[in-house]
Amino acid sequence: MDPRDYEAWYDTPRGRWIGAREFEVLHGLVAPPPAASILDVGCGSGYFARRFARSGHPVIGLDPALPMLRFVREHPASLPGVAARAEALPFADAAFDYCLALTSLCFVGDPLPAMAEMLRVARRGVVLGLLNRHSRLFAEKFGHSGYRGARWDSVGAPADWCAALGESCVVTWRTAIFLPRGGPLSRGFERILPGGLPFGGFIAAVVRREV
Repeated sequence: MDPRDYEAWYDTPRGRWIGAREFEVLHGLVAPPPAASILDVGCGSGYFARRFARSGHPVIGLDPALPMLRFVREHPASLPGVAARAEALPFADAAFDYCLALTSLCFVGDPLPAMAEMLRVARRGVVLGLLNRHSRLFAEKFGHSGYRGARWDSVGAPADWCAALGESCVVTWRTAIFLPRGGPLSRGFERILPGGLPFGGFIAAVVRREV
């Protein structure tokens, strides 16, 4: 997707609501301390990277797509960007407080190498945004438009990935975007349904190694 098209979607009423709601759930779940450093893996156009940066966190965007990185660097709220893949992060162990991967793992064929790399470079935890196959969003969008080729997971997927890697981790999660149309009904349900239900279209998960 062209980064300008991606950003334009976030400027639509539905896109603004979804973006704001997903960031609210993510930031609340992570509760990052002030100035915690963040690597946004698969940052795309940098939408979420800029949201975290506005909250006071130093953020570096990482993406294999050069047009996306050019957009991130040339945006009025410019951020540093690195061209690399999630499976081979060009950083030392524990180089960042957090690694983010917000729907980017949904387009990686095998999430395990990327997950191993993010756990390696993150001191405090890995923050994931995943698409939920047990959701209304899946029923409406599977195979369509920007969702074509995406993998849809469940709330148990991050724990399964850690187990497959032999990592002992604690995973906390919430879901959001229960009704994805974005109208008054969607927003009303979002206010009353608890994030502990496993049926929201967006899964926010924080993975921390046990200590």
